[in-house]
Amino acid sequence: MARERELSIDGMANVRDLGGLSTRDGKKVKRGVVVRSDNPKGMTEQGHIDLMAVVGPRTMIDLRIEVEVEHDGYVIKDDSVTVVNFPMLPLSGVTQEQIDAGAFDNLIDDYMGQIEINGDSVLGALRVIASSDQHPILYHCTAGKDRTGIVTAMLLDILGVEHATIAADYHLTTENMKPIIERIRNAPVYKENGLAYAPDWIFSSDPETMLAFLERMTAKYGSAEGWALQRGLTQSELDAIREHLLEN
Repeated sequence: MARERELSIDGMANVRDLGGLSTRDGKKVKRGVVVRSDNPKGMTEQGHIDLMAVVGPRTMIDLRIEVEVEHDGYVIKDDSVTVVNFPMLPLSGVTQEQIDAGAFDNLIDDYMGQIEINGDSVLGALRVIASSDQHPILYHCTAGKDRTGIVTAMLLDILGVEHATIAADYHLTTENMKPIIERIRNAPVYKENGLAYAPDWIFSSDPETMLAFLERMTAKYGSAEGWALQRGLTQSELDAIREHLLEN
């Protein structure tokens, strides 16, 4: 069930459908509704054909910040796809100077910061996902690991997926990171901000990291639903997410 959810899009390395994951009450996430991915920038001409055939997204949610968008731009060539941007600033320090200045020195703190400091962007992504006329949806950041992983974790928790299953999905990125790390370490924009020279832990996706984040998030907010309600998502929007993404 894990690797079979991965999608082959030429030029992309970390693409998978959330469909097929099971919830605590025995339901399953619908296939072909929400797909997570890395940056489509590397997508080839064949990859674009693959994407439209395999996913056929109506909406693409971009979680990158302005400097990333300016550097890589957009590669979708189909006017039927609406691109919306909910920027999520990476919060981990990639240099000692950044850590000394207050940036987080571990991914768990970074992820908690994502739902707090960048909470409006997470909420914006969930609000789009709640709208069935936006489906199918592909959402991405640069690697499809951290910012994409947080949106995924909050979405799957709202859907009632077990934390261990959420962590296992997060961990699938590990095997897909080699070409992404190479791309990041060679990109001028990431050489400028230091990410190209970041320590290995920045690029890790250990399941224990996601489990620790989910435990801390649950302890503070009760659940992703509790967090979302506190941030302003309505109960009807939460119900719509479940209605449109879960099989009956």
